[in-house]
Amino acid sequence: MLFPCILSLLLLFLSSCSSSPPLDLSSLPAHHTSDGRFQNTDTLGLLLLDTMHLEEDVANYDNSFYPLPLVRGNEFLWKDSLSSSATWIGQSTFYLRLGNLGVLTDPIFSKRASPISFIGPKRGTPPGRILDSLPPVHLVLISHDHYDHLDKRSIKSIYKKYPDVVFAVPLKVARLLKKWGIAEKQIIEKDWWESAEILGCELTFVPGHHKSNRFIFERNRNKTLWGGWMLVREGKKVWFAGDIAMGDGSFYKEIAARFAPLDLALIPIGSYLPARLTRMHVSPRQSAQLHLLMESKLSIAMHWGTFSLTAERMEDPPNDLKRAREELNIAEDRFRVSGMGEIIEIWRVNNATKLK
Repeated sequence: MLFPCILSLLLLFLSSCSSSPPLDLSSLPAHHTSDGRFQNTDTLGLLLLDTMHLEEDVANYDNSFYPLPLVRGNEFLWKDSLSSSATWIGQSTFYLRLGNLGVLTDPIFSKRASPISFIGPKRGTPPGRILDSLPPVHLVLISHDHYDHLDKRSIKSIYKKYPDVVFAVPLKVARLLKKWGIAEKQIIEKDWWESAEILGCELTFVPGHHKSNRFIFERNRNKTLWGGWMLVREGKKVWFAGDIAMGDGSFYKEIAARFAPLDLALIPIGSYLPARLTRMHVSPRQSAQLHLLMESKLSIAMHWGTFSLTAERMEDPPNDLKRAREELNIAEDRFRVSGMGEIIEIWRVNNATKLK
């Protein structure tokens, strides 16, 4: 009697499966795959790879990191509601004070970019500013799930200190934050080109050529989305590029077509050597080209000098950016290399912006 019962259940299961409608692949956006993952779609042309060094020399570079000096001063700008400022804390972490609005990008205050506190890439320089030294944080922008951009300990610390903070994250990253105890109502999750109105800002999640992988196993690759954020507030436009490569350039041409000119661009300049790594990271020359493409009034470098992840020397990113500025006739004060912890005024307004 047992076998007929099992056979009947199996037939019922197969019948129910066959009656389900097939997945309509035509309804998926191009960067979504049929297995629920994501992919880069800027492949109309060749990938724009770049190097500013001879490959045979790179292998002999000493890429050990040493502490950068911490910069202090200009703290009065945080109390001035007419002033907006940007403070580089390390890697891709900035504290943006936009009037009375406090924004953190890809916050990592931890000693290591790792799920384990005692192994993994170690920080070369302490955070330029610690969380407790900053003015209030109202909004956190996350570009993707790599450990040097999405740090569990930092996220939980921010949420504990500011329980009303809003986290803006890429598609399928919200479940990680909810697993860490972040309330669902405090999370905004967006696909490429989707927007949200929050805290007096219009946020748009924009494409970038990269990848995601929270764990070391191949099966976890590209299960969450990646990209950058365009923040528009009081007529001012800020592009937090995230962690990007040039791809074929089409992503950034579309961003520029929609948003340029920009008031501020936060652009990575590190992790580009050897040259094959420009499949996933921009070189300083490419960063300078993006600055020009976006018609940015001010760009500030990020994603360098914090964790030793690739083969370039500590001083290569800022030195190569200097070379690129000279090649492309970009003034030093238009694309700045910030000091660690330096507070840079990015603009002033006539009337104080009131946080609602």
